[in-house]
Amino acid sequence: MKPLVKVIFLLAVTLYGYAGWAQDVPNLSRCDAPPLYFTEEMPMFPGGQDSMYAYLQREIKYPPVAKENRITGTVLIEFVVEKDGRLTNGEVKIPLFPDCDVEALRGVMSMPRWIPGKNMGRPVRCFYQVPVSFRIDD
Repeated sequence: MKPLVKVIFLLAVTLYGYAGWAQDVPNLSRCDAPPLYFTEEMPMFPGGQDSMYAYLQREIKYPPVAKENRITGTVLIEFVVEKDGRLTNGEVKIPLFPDCDVEALRGVMSMPRWIPGKNMGRPVRCFYQVPVSFRIDD
């Protein structure tokens, strides 16, 4: 009988220890998951892409130094669309000219809340990239 008691005791200690350890693990369903690059439904600016570019055209001002030096090209801005539609973590992924980079980032991050991306019908955090072009029309 002694060996059976030892086995039961060891089993009870092991299970109790495992159960205690499991309580220390954070509930991952409550944690913010890292942003995704692709979702079933991608995030969208209210009104769609045409509305987004119209907004950026109104909001972004061509930096005078860049205009005087005839700097043209595209800045690529990346940001996270949060579950509530806020834009966070904006950064310049492909720069053009320092003043253009700053203005493009400012303009993009000033956009109103977006419609968040969704997976299985639930909002998720999602990366998104927007190209901002600087062109001089003669």
